[in-house]
Amino acid sequence: MIVFPALAGDVSVTVGGIVPNGTSVHVALCSGTLESGSCRKGQSRAAQSSTMKFVLRDVEPARYAVAAYQDLDGSGSLERSRLGIPLEPYALSNDAGRARKPTFEAAAISVGPGGRDLELYLRSIKGSSTQ
Repeated sequence: MIVFPALAGDVSVTVGGIVPNGTSVHVALCSGTLESGSCRKGQSRAAQSSTMKFVLRDVEPARYAVAAYQDLDGSGSLERSRLGIPLEPYALSNDAGRARKPTFEAAAISVGPGGRDLELYLRSIKGSSTQ
């Protein structure tokens, strides 16, 4: 039996809900957990419009969660309250984390050899300082 290696594909992520003010928008693929250390493959670009497309190239077939946020304060990370609630606009694949604390399993998507297209919409938590 001949075994062929899995072919890497592109993950195309269209992000909406962006405040077009020149601050950074970050998109990343997370493996196994939503901790920032597991979200290594990604891109960042200046917010120039309310919708932006990011293409993450050569992604190996596997299960990932996709995370996005807009860094409104320029700190380089997603700001959180003392309770861990995001204070900047963010989104996860499958819209995970809107009703309860997000988990990798809730946000996980499958990426096959042909890649994957998906859409995320950034939202702020009501009462956060970025509304």
